[in-house]
Amino acid sequence: MKLFHNAHFYLDDGFANPVKALLAEKGKIAKLLREDGIDAPDLEKIDLHGAYVYPGFIDAHTHCYSGGLYTAGVDLSGCRTLDEVLSLLFMACQEKDGPIFAWRFDENDILEKRFPTMRELDSVCPRANLLLRRVDGHSCVLNSQARKQVPGLTRPDEVLRGADNDLSVNWLQDNISDDTVLEAYHTAAQVALKGGFTRIHTMIGDAQQSNQHYKLIRDRLIEFPVGYELYPQSFNIRDALELGAKRIGGCILADGSIGSHTAALSHPYSDQGTKGLLYQDNAFWRDFVTEAQRHKLQVGVHCIGDAAIRQINTAYLKLGRDDVCASRHQLIHCELTPDPLMREIAASGAVPVMQPAFDLLWGGDSGFYAARLGTPRSREMNRFDSLTGMGTKVCGSSDWYITELNIAMSLHAAINHHNPAERLTPAQAIRIYTDNNAWLSHEEDLRGKIEPGFMADLSVMDTDFTQPFDYQSAATLAVIRDGAIVHAQ
Repeated sequence: MKLFHNAHFYLDDGFANPVKALLAEKGKIAKLLREDGIDAPDLEKIDLHGAYVYPGFIDAHTHCYSGGLYTAGVDLSGCRTLDEVLSLLFMACQEKDGPIFAWRFDENDILEKRFPTMRELDSVCPRANLLLRRVDGHSCVLNSQARKQVPGLTRPDEVLRGADNDLSVNWLQDNISDDTVLEAYHTAAQVALKGGFTRIHTMIGDAQQSNQHYKLIRDRLIEFPVGYELYPQSFNIRDALELGAKRIGGCILADGSIGSHTAALSHPYSDQGTKGLLYQDNAFWRDFVTEAQRHKLQVGVHCIGDAAIRQINTAYLKLGRDDVCASRHQLIHCELTPDPLMREIAASGAVPVMQPAFDLLWGGDSGFYAARLGTPRSREMNRFDSLTGMGTKVCGSSDWYITELNIAMSLHAAINHHNPAERLTPAQAIRIYTDNNAWLSHEEDLRGKIEPGFMADLSVMDTDFTQPFDYQSAATLAVIRDGAIVHAQ
C-alpha cells in the first residue's frame, strides 16, 4: 500500500475539503483520509509537500507520432524572417543525416508572408529529405530530394494542401524504422507527463486506408509510462476490427483548416472568395458512420468549418440519438458553430472534442480568426460555454503537436477565452480534462475522479487552478499512474 499525504486533494470541484491523504492499493484508490499519519504493514509513505493533486488529466486528441518525431526536429515558431528559417534548416541538415522534420511554421509571422520556395529549401538542404509543415498541419512544402520520392504527386504547386499534403507527410513518416517509431512514442510520453497528463488519446494511421504501426504500439502499451488510448486513423473499418480497436478515426478529415483556407464554410472567407473544401460527399459519411455503428465502433471525425461540422453531425443525426449517445461519437475540433448548428449538435448527442489553446493563439477581435473570417464569425468559434449550456458534453484536448501538450496552458485558455461569453469556470475547465474525457473512453467509473474504487491516476501540480494563475510558470511536480510515480520533477 502507498500513502500519498501532505497535499491538497481536488474533490467536488475544489480543495475545500478535509482530506489530507490518499491510500492506494493495487493501483486503485482504497481510501481518502482526514489525517496524515496511519500505520499499516508494508505501508510506503510518500510526502507530496503541500502540492495540489487532481484526478489524472487526460488529453482527448493528440498526434503523438508526429509530435514525437518533430520534438527532435526543427521548431520554426520563433522565426520572423525567411533567412532565420533557412538558417535553422541549414544547421539541422549539417548535423543530421536522416530526414529533417521542420514544424510550427506560420507564414503570417514571417516578414515575407509566404512559405520558402523549393529552390530555397534545396539551397540549404540538397541531399536529405526535408519536410516543412505549417503550424496547423494542413499545408507543407518539400525540398526536391523529398518531393521526387513521394509517389503520386502530380500537381505543380510547391505549397501542398489537402490530399497532397496528407500524401507527402504520411509517405515520409511511413518510411521510418520500428525503432524510430517507438522512440517517437516514448518522446511523446515524456512530453505528456511533463505537461501534467496521465493519459492521452492518439491517432495512428494515414487518414486513408492504412493504420500504419497501430499493432506495433498496441502490443507495447505496457512499456509506456503514460496511458495511450489508440485510434486507428483511417477509413478501413475491417482492419480496425481485426486490430481489436474499439473506435475509428480521430483525425479522418471532413475538411481542412482555417489557416490553409481549406476548412469548409457555409459562407466565403473574408480574406478570400472561397468556402474551403468538403473532402467527401454526404453519402460517403452516411455510409461510413452507419457501417462503423453496425460494428459498435466509436467514430471521431475532424471537422472545423460549419459546413463540415453540419455534414458530420447530419450523418450522426441519421443514426439516431440513442446510438450516438451510447457510442459517444465525436466531432473533432468543432470550431465554427453558429447558434442553429449548436442546437443540431445538442439534438444528435455528438461529442465536441475541442482545443481551448486554439482561441488563446488565434482568437480575439484582432486575432487570426477575425482576419480570416471577419469579427462576427470569429465570435462563433470555439464555443465552450454555449455548447456546455445546451447540455452538450464537451471534451478537452491540445491537438498536440499543433498546440502545447500542457494542462496549465489549456486550462488557462478555457477559463480566459477571448469571448467572455464562452469562458468556462475553473471547475468546468478541469472537468473537460478529467470526468468528461474519462467518460469519452467509456471509463467514467474507473478514471476522472479522486474517489475510492477509481484508479490511482493523479496529476500533482504546484498550482491551484481554481484561483487565478500564471500558466507559463505552473509546473507538474509528479504524475502518478495506477498508484505508481511515473514522473517527478
